[in-house]
Amino acid sequence: MSIFGEVVFVRARVLALLEDDQNTSNVQVSLESAGYEVVVCSTFVAAIQILQDHTFDLIISDVHLQNGGSVFDFLRWVKSHRASSQAKFVLFSFSPTPVAKYLSDSVWTSSRMLGAARYIAMDWFDPDLFCQQIAEVLPGTFNSAQDRIVI
Repeated sequence: MSIFGEVVFVRARVLALLEDDQNTSNVQVSLESAGYEVVVCSTFVAAIQILQDHTFDLIISDVHLQNGGSVFDFLRWVKSHRASSQAKFVLFSFSPTPVAKYLSDSVWTSSRMLGAARYIAMDWFDPDLFCQQIAEVLPGTFNSAQDRIVI
């Protein structure tokens, strides 16, 4: 305890909209191992329902959503609602197809204009690199390797 009061450790909260089970597992395990609190969902509608009741520091979304709505629809919704508008937004493409790779620059440019912070594409999942890129998006927040103390 310091003269300023009790020391409290706080973790960054992440919402992950991921439709592929393997992708979901990889992301969730790596982020939780790094100290993040992770909530996962598999549909655009479920993500919106969660965001209406909870706030997050970061939102990660599959780039190529297939179960209703596009990533651009989701990003526009997130940035237009007061409760979620300040959350960092990351697009994630796991094992992108050749067409997805070809279109990645256009998708990244468009998503940045809508407020996305980063586009991550991985042919194979590297948990250390993934967590490093997420930590770079969340300066001022923290994970197990870099705790922030609130006094």
